[in-house]
Amino acid sequence: MDNGTPGAHVGEPPSPRPVELVELVIPGTGVVDREEVLRPPGVRQVSGDDSAGWYRPAEEDTDGPRTVREVYDWPRLLIGGAGRAAWLFLLPFLVINLVTWMQPRLPERSWQGSLYSFGARLLGLSLTVMLVGVFGQAAMDQVVWQCGAETAECVSGNFAVTAAREPDTGTSLALAALAPLIVGTLMAFSARDAKREYRPVLRTASREDYEQAEEEDRHRRNGHRTRRPLEVRGFWEHNTRAKGLTTRHLCAGLLTVAMLLIVPPLQYDLREGDATLALALFVLTLVIAVLVVIDGPYFRASYVQRDGTMGEPRRRLRWPLRYAKGAVGGCLAVTVGAMVCSAVPDRDWDAARERSTMLPGMGAEANYVVIAQGVGLVLMVIACLAMVRGETGSASRTTLYGLLGPVVGVLACFVGWLYTAAFSLWLQGWLTPDGDPYAALIPRAVQVVAAAFPLVVLLGVAVGAVAAACTALHRPWLRNVSPPAPDPDADPDDVLDNQRQWKRLRFAEYAGVRALIWYDRGLATLAVLVVLLTCAMYGAYWVGDGSWLAGVRDVMVDVLQQLTTLGAVILVGLVAVAVFAVRAVVLRPEMRRNAGLAWAFGAFWPRAAHPFTPAAWAVRTVPELVHRIEYLLDEEGRDRRLLIQAHSMGSVIAVAALWQVRPDLRWRIALLTTGSPVGVVFQRHYPGYAPAESVHALKALHAWINIHRTTDVLAGPVVGSAAEDGTFEDVEWKDGVDPAAEPAMTEPGRTTGQPVFWPLERHLAYRRAPRLRPIRGRLLDALAGAQPPPPPAVPPSRVNGGHRHRLPSRSE
Repeated sequence: MDNGTPGAHVGEPPSPRPVELVELVIPGTGVVDREEVLRPPGVRQVSGDDSAGWYRPAEEDTDGPRTVREVYDWPRLLIGGAGRAAWLFLLPFLVINLVTWMQPRLPERSWQGSLYSFGARLLGLSLTVMLVGVFGQAAMDQVVWQCGAETAECVSGNFAVTAAREPDTGTSLALAALAPLIVGTLMAFSARDAKREYRPVLRTASREDYEQAEEEDRHRRNGHRTRRPLEVRGFWEHNTRAKGLTTRHLCAGLLTVAMLLIVPPLQYDLREGDATLALALFVLTLVIAVLVVIDGPYFRASYVQRDGTMGEPRRRLRWPLRYAKGAVGGCLAVTVGAMVCSAVPDRDWDAARERSTMLPGMGAEANYVVIAQGVGLVLMVIACLAMVRGETGSASRTTLYGLLGPVVGVLACFVGWLYTAAFSLWLQGWLTPDGDPYAALIPRAVQVVAAAFPLVVLLGVAVGAVAAACTALHRPWLRNVSPPAPDPDADPDDVLDNQRQWKRLRFAEYAGVRALIWYDRGLATLAVLVVLLTCAMYGAYWVGDGSWLAGVRDVMVDVLQQLTTLGAVILVGLVAVAVFAVRAVVLRPEMRRNAGLAWAFGAFWPRAAHPFTPAAWAVRTVPELVHRIEYLLDEEGRDRRLLIQAHSMGSVIAVAALWQVRPDLRWRIALLTTGSPVGVVFQRHYPGYAPAESVHALKALHAWINIHRTTDVLAGPVVGSAAEDGTFEDVEWKDGVDPAAEPAMTEPGRTTGQPVFWPLERHLAYRRAPRLRPIRGRLLDALAGAQPPPPPAVPPSRVNGGHRHRLPSRSE
């Protein structure tokens, strides 16, 4: 009898299948030369620097096991089309989305996390109101209300002014309201690409499975480790934080237009006629606005706890905004009603203009946006301090003591106000004769930002210059170190050159460690200046009219007007620079590649705070890599091992994918990362979602070696304490020395074989470095002999049969 295998006998174990080694190369940002990556490095520099040098063919690596190499060409997702340059004008939305993911801790179902998320959502809504409001101010206030009057000091030949004066003012306001509505519609249309550009990948988990796993993690207690969201399979395909996001912001934009249309007729009707319709629309708009503000993912949760077990999905509340089409339709109906209320009754609008030079409600709308942003930032600060307060020493280990999110939120809102001020001031000069910036009124918030901006720039430059001067005088990179002893027979000029290169290398190493700290502190300094100067400018505008303050007020108003003029000039210059930058990105492919670097970090996270944020490219790359890994390891009749070699942002993709890969496959995978920003960027700036503790979730990997240079600003240690078991390791490479020198060099120097100093490579040329070959070979050899881990011990309670999964109750 045989078992179907030639030559096999009864009771004889089947012969083991040969082990196949596959190397997955995941490069960093920039255009990938696929042929160059798939081939072993054929050329090696043996002498010289970046300007000139000597090269020789690299030796073929034939000693190790045969390996099939695959490269994942993902950076083309970052380059995209030339139209992507338009996102430069939408920078505040991109930045505010990053703020949502910057909370210092991720406590499950705590008031701190909910407070932080609410504050971030409030900032996002304020940016939508600001965007719609600036176009409403331009069309409805500056063009129709102020320049629509026959006595207005506006350019009479301007086509916009002529068009505004022809119909009745109420009808003109209703027609002008179409401008912000069209802008909001175009923005919503641009936001749709999240399901077209980056989401053609097969899902790794169904939405029901993902939501159930997420709910189970929220209920884990009694010492059980709670998985971070990135570790839950399906995180990238099913972003629960984006539920209802577009609905909220569409309603916010529509209600902003409705409010701008309702307030002028409401004020007039309260004085002169029947205000029932306008008052009813006003109250209805306020009620819906409150619902939009408090709306969030909580009201859209589908899975609930029933008697301590996971039950069938059901809706928690009949929340009105849960129904997207109905909610947007209702907000649109309110806006249409406001347009009718403004246009239909005949009113004496000239008398209304005499009482209010600016469109009634316009200044209040801008002030309320500032107040909402202040409230959101205060709530985020409280939540951040509460998150780090309970853990001993955690505040000192967290970036800016956990306040990086609020700091970046301040700057995002300020940049949004700068865009608003630049557009308002430009339009003001276009509508008024000789570009007089004071012939028409603009909201006080816009004046404050325009006046504060030059001071922020000047003081920021001054603080930076003082900090740089103090650092240069103290030279901390030369403390506690001494230059190598010079050769007594060396030429004095050569000794001097060696010392200069040694100092340059010490500074590069110091900058590699401190650059991100300087960056964070610079952001904090700018945020403090923005808050202080903005509050000071508001106080200057609100100086009282008493007799002894009259002179102070006159002086302050004159100073603020001069600052506003200076700010307007600088803002127009910045707009011109932005336009030329967009033109360069559109016309020059190399500039599009550079823009891809910013896109890689800015558009990594899924949308969570604003629907106008660029679509996250990681929702395509991470699931695609997960599927490739599991396909290679699960293919029937194959016994494969994988070596994943990832560089820069490619290492972020690799780590995010390995968190999603099934744990039973991880022992057949080894990871080799170079120049990885996982530790110094993601663990530092997004500690709640990519903490150092999540590295321990990958301890089932066969091995992980992380390599970084001493001068690499974007790379550093990653594995940390996980290296204690010996399979994880952080390797630090010395920069500025010949990597192939024997014996290895520790200080910069020149020889007859290398007559010039070796260049500083920092974040580049990891894969071509000769030092990488033995590390790669060691990992491949270890993978070839890898054996599966022993099966986990079965708990005694499960030996006699299983039981239904039960969620722990709150009392446990």
